[in-house]
Amino acid sequence: MLSIHTLPEEEVIHKGLLSLVEKEIRLAEEEIATLRERYDALTKEELYAAIEAGRVAGHPAWEDHIVWKNNEEHIARLQRLAKGDEEER
Repeated sequence: MLSIHTLPEEEVIHKGLLSLVEKEIRLAEEEIATLRERYDALTKEELYAAIEAGRVAGHPAWEDHIVWKNNEEHIARLQRLAKGDEEER
């Protein structure tokens, strides 16, 4: 195993940033998993349909739908960032 002192500074920074991106992805995925459990919905579209059909109370479900959508977009951005960083190296 390499010691942190043997790695170039740029590589240490890159690995640290990649680790942070991966952690952010996990946190967003955990929040989505919580919403899946709360509403018994596999996708944000299922939640939307449940709200529209009146099977789920609109408040706070609408806000949670927005959170779910934002988290999916956040994850996609972070994955692109991580992939871009990987390709640059």
